[in-house]
Amino acid sequence: MVSTKVERKLYVREWIFPLMFVLFALIFEMVNFLTLDFGVLPTYLIFDVAVICLFLGILFLFRVGSVAWICVASFFLLIQVVLNIANATLYEIFGEIFSVSILSIGGEGADSFDPEFLNYFSIFINLFIWAVFIASAVYLSKNTEMSIKLNKKSKFIVIISAFVALQACGFSLFNGKVISMNLQAESERKVDNPYTDEELWGNTLLKNESFKQFGTYGFYAKNLEEFFFEDKEMSEENQQKVSNALSSGENYVAQSKYSGIGEGDNLIVLMLESFDTFTIDPIYTPFLWSMRNGEFAGAQYMDSFYARNKTNISEEISILGHIATTKLYSTYYSSVGLSAPYSLPNLLKNDGATAVNYFHGYKKSFYDRENVNVALGFDNVYGIEDCSLEDKTQKFGDWILDSEYIKNMIDLFIPDGQRFYSQYTTIATHGPYDVDNYRISENMQFVEDNFDKYLDYVNNYTSYKIPTNATELRKFKQYKAFAMDTDKMVEYIFQTLADKNLLDSTTVVIFADHNAFYSDLCYDVKGTDKMDASQIESNHIPCIIYNDKLVNDDGSPLLPNENFCSTYDIYPTICDLLGLPYNSALVQGYSIFSEDSVNSVFVSSGAGMINKDIYTSNIKDFVKINENVSEEDIKRFTENILKYYQKQEIVELIYQYNYFKNYA
Repeated sequence: MVSTKVERKLYVREWIFPLMFVLFALIFEMVNFLTLDFGVLPTYLIFDVAVICLFLGILFLFRVGSVAWICVASFFLLIQVVLNIANATLYEIFGEIFSVSILSIGGEGADSFDPEFLNYFSIFINLFIWAVFIASAVYLSKNTEMSIKLNKKSKFIVIISAFVALQACGFSLFNGKVISMNLQAESERKVDNPYTDEELWGNTLLKNESFKQFGTYGFYAKNLEEFFFEDKEMSEENQQKVSNALSSGENYVAQSKYSGIGEGDNLIVLMLESFDTFTIDPIYTPFLWSMRNGEFAGAQYMDSFYARNKTNISEEISILGHIATTKLYSTYYSSVGLSAPYSLPNLLKNDGATAVNYFHGYKKSFYDRENVNVALGFDNVYGIEDCSLEDKTQKFGDWILDSEYIKNMIDLFIPDGQRFYSQYTTIATHGPYDVDNYRISENMQFVEDNFDKYLDYVNNYTSYKIPTNATELRKFKQYKAFAMDTDKMVEYIFQTLADKNLLDSTTVVIFADHNAFYSDLCYDVKGTDKMDASQIESNHIPCIIYNDKLVNDDGSPLLPNENFCSTYDIYPTICDLLGLPYNSALVQGYSIFSEDSVNSVFVSSGAGMINKDIYTSNIKDFVKINENVSEEDIKRFTENILKYYQKQEIVELIYQYNYFKNYA
């Protein structure tokens, strides 16, 4: 029992400070989980406690309650504050949490940052709690007594003993839980559990779910280990695993009704920035509307195309048929190199294409495309720097018109006398949509002049909700004005192909990278909750495939295709149409036109795992989007997801060690 005032002050000094640090660390964790709607605390809170013990050990190197102790403790908690704010912000935008790999595109993030992205509640509550911690620590420091002074030798022994004890405690708790999860996983596998917690721990591809299980400290301990502490050489076991997988998938040729109809064709791939299902309409985008609505011979509109990726991710999936997730390709390029013999550019060059080029209406250094896309097989990467437009600003948000860029680069984009593959990622519809841009003044006037006609279409034929707030309506109209330019660009490309007599020898694939998330545009128009990933309509975006032989037997246009598909299906569909063999072990999708397309699933850290009828975030709990979904449907869905992750293990190993570096 504490009997005197001095003893009580000593008690406060020696025990309350460390306990206060632990308490506030857990409070920050609760705030983070509640903000993300992940519950209250992680399933394995012991990981948090273990790492907190490691931090406490470091804190015991400083005199408890001193200015130095308070500063270091505040710094440790500030890291948690920053992570909480980053997670709340990223989760609202992309539906995923922060990981170390995102740091490699910090410059791109800074360029595209908009204050509207910030979660201001998270900023306020986290900084408020952090300030409370500092104020409490300062108050207690001034109103408690120092412990009995020890000589230097005794003080050193006490400090080192406390440090070692807490480090040992932290590491023991951490490693003990990992071992127990491994043992538990062996038991769970015997009852056919599809994805154990041990596998979640050993593989943070399911970032959100891993975070729910292991918390801030556990997740980032594993994430840092994956990112910075890799084996320098691939083990013999992993070499054999990759070799076996590649051998099993080598020279795969897709089989469908349309296999090989574009053999020897030129190829154009257009990835439309932030395009959405509501972006295409008969008033403002009549050319794309004709392709969507079954009025354009040779065009097949994929009515059930779903995706939610960052722009560079969608782009790279279309080029490779897969994506590495532990690190970005730009990171692999700069660390171990980047070789991709099975990329679409390399397949086309092996098949005789002589002009294989990538184009973008913004800086080619963005996402390090000038290096990454060349490493992926493109002969040249052309950006805004390479066109001769007079008003080609490089200020983010002050976009040039995609139609003007393509017109300026048309001789490179559709070259004469060569078999070509040209891929273009548009920029103008990216957003933000509240930046005045004189380039679309005529389009804006057209939007205004025809808005009543557009509203009649929306009210009579759609369930979309057009903004009524004046500010949001202005943003929506500007988005529509930029979409008009995209429509003009696509029409110009087709007109040029026709003028050069290339329409019957060119396959064109048009798809969106993700929804129109800036200013929450797509969520407001579609009436979906952006925080609820199971509302997959948020990620329903356009995809159109053109080949002059994609018609009915009587030559009439095909009606929209209802088969579920995603970005992963772009690559195998192109290979199917052009008759290109590929390695199926590296391809996460299927030709849209093949019978195997029923097995297509979309997997994303932001969108979870979906097909047209089912959603899951953890391969354990399933949301039936279609009430007619059977248990057999869920079983097949689960098997296809597990097949995805089995392939993903091979993909990660290939890029981690640049497995193809010695391939010609």
